[in-house]
Amino acid sequence: MNLRQGFWAALLVLAVTVLGAGRAGAGPGVSQEDLLQAQEKPDRWVHYGRNYGAWRYVPTDTINRENVALLAPQWIHQTGVLGGGFEVTALMFDEKLFITTPNSHLICVNARTGQTLWRYDHILPTVNLCCGPVNRGVAAHGNHVYWTTLDAHLMCFDADTGLQLWDRTVADYRESYALTSAPLIVKDLVITGVAGGEYGIRGFIDAYHVDTGERVWRFNTVPGEGEPGNETWEGDSWKTGGAPAWITGTYDPDQNVIFWGVGNPSPDFNGDVRKGDNLYSNAIVALNADTGALQWHFQATPHDIFDLDGASEAMVIDEYINGIDTKAVVQVNRNGFLYALNRTNGAFLYAKPYTKVTWAGFDENGKPYIKEEARKSGQYQVCPGIFGGKNWPPAAYSPKTHLIYLPDMERCATYIQMEVVFRRGLPYYGGAMVLEDPEDAEGYIKAVDVRTGEIQWTYQTPGGPNWGGMLATGGGLVFGGSPDGYLRAFDDETGTVLWEYYTGSGIFAPPTSFVLDGQQYIGIASGWGQPAEIVGISQTLGGSAYILFSLPDIFPPKKVQP
Repeated sequence: MNLRQGFWAALLVLAVTVLGAGRAGAGPGVSQEDLLQAQEKPDRWVHYGRNYGAWRYVPTDTINRENVALLAPQWIHQTGVLGGGFEVTALMFDEKLFITTPNSHLICVNARTGQTLWRYDHILPTVNLCCGPVNRGVAAHGNHVYWTTLDAHLMCFDADTGLQLWDRTVADYRESYALTSAPLIVKDLVITGVAGGEYGIRGFIDAYHVDTGERVWRFNTVPGEGEPGNETWEGDSWKTGGAPAWITGTYDPDQNVIFWGVGNPSPDFNGDVRKGDNLYSNAIVALNADTGALQWHFQATPHDIFDLDGASEAMVIDEYINGIDTKAVVQVNRNGFLYALNRTNGAFLYAKPYTKVTWAGFDENGKPYIKEEARKSGQYQVCPGIFGGKNWPPAAYSPKTHLIYLPDMERCATYIQMEVVFRRGLPYYGGAMVLEDPEDAEGYIKAVDVRTGEIQWTYQTPGGPNWGGMLATGGGLVFGGSPDGYLRAFDDETGTVLWEYYTGSGIFAPPTSFVLDGQQYIGIASGWGQPAEIVGISQTLGGSAYILFSLPDIFPPKKVQP
């Protein structure tokens, strides 16, 4: 560390700045009932995915098709953080919003005014990252919030004051492990998975006790010697097998089972050095919540050589599928297919393409295989490309319409396998990848009937491939952003645009909603933070702001306390 860096480090001191915590009421926090009944609690947003099933559906209808045109900003909070996409799902309870930013900053703001209550600025060492210095949010239990950092720490804070209560090192960042997702709270456990699949890590999912931070269990997403599934890795390739678990999982309280999507194997593009199906990469794993024991798994892309990462949220949904009332788990997979499985046993129900797919065919059990025509002159030319159809930005599900609303991108790629040697701390790709011309790339919002997997409506998003997450509401609306910087509201049945607002920067993050003093609010993090050429948009849009919207014509603005 040089003198200048040391000066700023001394000022920050890894400390919390308390800026008026009394302006939002100290409350009871988040109870077990709140977590279990989150769907029926309009005054709070306490899970990353809204409820344990990751529906991102709010039944409140105060903002609806008839009045959404009046929606306007109530406050805008500038984080002051530059660099990296702003990807947070902000939790809200006890009139406090918890916002996390790129480069490991945690900010608690007054939900009424947007004013900072406290802030924690984590000082990062130099870390190896594949895909930006991002963070997607916190988890809550009691009056505590739980947060992960890019140097692989899991931390617990007092929600009212920002006092750090404990700090656990989950993995060694010097071995290219990172943490980017919001944790999941199940009973008295805080659960998180690791990132770093492009650096030859060995992935895992961990559970820690909420009060002490002591580790309770670990599930290795790359099984070691003597563990079931290790035979799907040739030789010692499992030791650097990747399979990160970098998106927040879901939970079925009735079965006491956690569902977690697992990412790509390493090296990404060269499967010759890791022959076999490479479990549990690109799979949904169902784990006993108390012990971490594997109940079942379903691998969507065995022996992946295109980085068609399967980490997306596994939505817990009860629906009428294939003529039967079904307890399902549904995943919009990055490989281009929407999967429906029976969540009690992992049985395959269907796989339907939601985007342009050229690489795969299926056997009768839903196991895909690479089509021979995808290989040309020693290369693979496939759709979707490395970013997938839907990447990490989450979809939303409405039980009223039976539709899943998802962000989609159509951009193909050519893959070339190369020789590779593993070196700790260096990217472990095993090949090269060339994306389709940005001018040929497209982005969409699509509504898919979860009962059949059939697309019901499509909206093409300006600005190229769409990375904006989704929110559905009881007011007949779907909200979603896009790289052109607009947040839009759609009719949930037809896809008609009913309202839009330019936020000043491209949008990765999903919107959220809550009710305070009878008003319904819509919140969004706006901040692109990525070079335009990476994702194929027409311009680079910067900034990092959180914006809260409501209906000012109906509900008068609140007075800000001095």
